[in-house]
Amino acid sequence: MNNKFKIGLLLTACIEPTQFKDKVHRNDTLIRLEDYKTALKLWLHHNDDSITSIIFAENSGYDLTEIETVFIKENIYNRKYQIIQAIASKVPEGLHYGYSELELIDNILDKITLLNDNDFIIKTTGRVYFPKISSLLVKTVLRYKFIADSRNFNFGKWKHNYVLSNLFIFNILWYKENLFDKKSLMLELDVTHFETLLYKLLLVNKVGKDVLLRFPINVSPVGHGAHWNVNYQSLDKRLGYLLRAIFRKILPNFWM
Repeated sequence: MNNKFKIGLLLTACIEPTQFKDKVHRNDTLIRLEDYKTALKLWLHHNDDSITSIIFAENSGYDLTEIETVFIKENIYNRKYQIIQAIASKVPEGLHYGYSELELIDNILDKITLLNDNDFIIKTTGRVYFPKISSLLVKTVLRYKFIADSRNFNFGKWKHNYVLSNLFIFNILWYKENLFDKKSLMLELDVTHFETLLYKLLLVNKVGKDVLLRFPINVSPVGHGAHWNVNYQSLDKRLGYLLRAIFRKILPNFWM
């Protein structure tokens, strides 16, 4: 992808979960470490010259020597990179671990100057890789300041109203003006999850020329989901991606 924008990649990580260890099925520390190493290698081999720098940000305090080794061995495009740790504070009672991820993003944007060289940030969960990210950038980054995918439908008892947090893209200045230091609003708005907070802040108040809350194409992950320990490339997941791709075309207002 060649355009006038420079894009930083922010990989958020929690290698050794503590407070919420019993609430995620993929909670073995060594398995999670391998997830992060595998995804990082794929990102380092991703051929897109608009991605100029990579931040690996971890909040559990786990030793990152093996992550550093992956950068040294696999950084074939010689991108600038930085590995940082910002230990998560205790999440307030009743809130989900997404609170810690919001805190981590705030810490990075507030303190790390490497990202200031970029116009946009791709924020993704560091355990997974998105092969079609460059296709998404081509279709969206010239037009919007915040880009995410959402679930927004109500069908009987099935209610899904949230913004996916495993991948979103944002203009740095826009984020600082609109979403920076908003984690306390989870208590004020009585929402337990980061994804629901984004839904309330963005879908209700910010949709317009600057915000896109539904990807125009499927951008499916490679890796494993921690919450339910699902393989994103399993047959049932791939069938779900196919169904979702069809719905994007035939029912564009049904965000499933």
